[in-house]
Amino acid sequence: MDRRYDTRHIFLAIGACIALISPVLILLMPLALINTLYYQRDIWILYAPGENYLAYGFSLFLVVLACPLLWLLDIRKASIALAITCLIASGVVFYYVSLSYVTLSDEEISYRKLFSQEKKNYDWEELDQVLYYEKLPEDKDLSYYEFYFKDGEKLTIKQNKYVTDIQQGLNSKVRFLNIPLVYVEDK
Repeated sequence: MDRRYDTRHIFLAIGACIALISPVLILLMPLALINTLYYQRDIWILYAPGENYLAYGFSLFLVVLACPLLWLLDIRKASIALAITCLIASGVVFYYVSLSYVTLSDEEISYRKLFSQEKKNYDWEELDQVLYYEKLPEDKDLSYYEFYFKDGEKLTIKQNKYVTDIQQGLNSKVRFLNIPLVYVEDK
């Protein structure tokens, strides 16, 4: 029995495979990407902001969308142009996801927000105050830190497993420098 698959069905199968593995990729890739690009020995934590996961998910969606477009529109010039546009847009979003990160080290706090080219570096002495919003155990949301800098900038970090691991050292550093650390019970 001779099986011949139409080219457009192959693109549909590729899109389906990417869609099936995308949940795993969305959970692992943003953190793995920033650990690969920004790891240094003296950094306490490399943190991938939550926006990175959403943007990376959107980037994967564009890749998955490119494949069914070729299937639905029967591999014509217009469908190829749309698919290439989706892939280029996905590449641009993926590039910006790779730029966004937060690092905390003994010397500084460094971060770059999503879709921003500007990297922010602050010494610990440049902190104005730190607020810790503690969520109750029955809440679905995570507790989080808000770092307020003397130039008016604010950085928010949710307390995931990695932040919990460095929490004692972080609080000690802030107290040692006499920076106000305010605990707020968030409702």
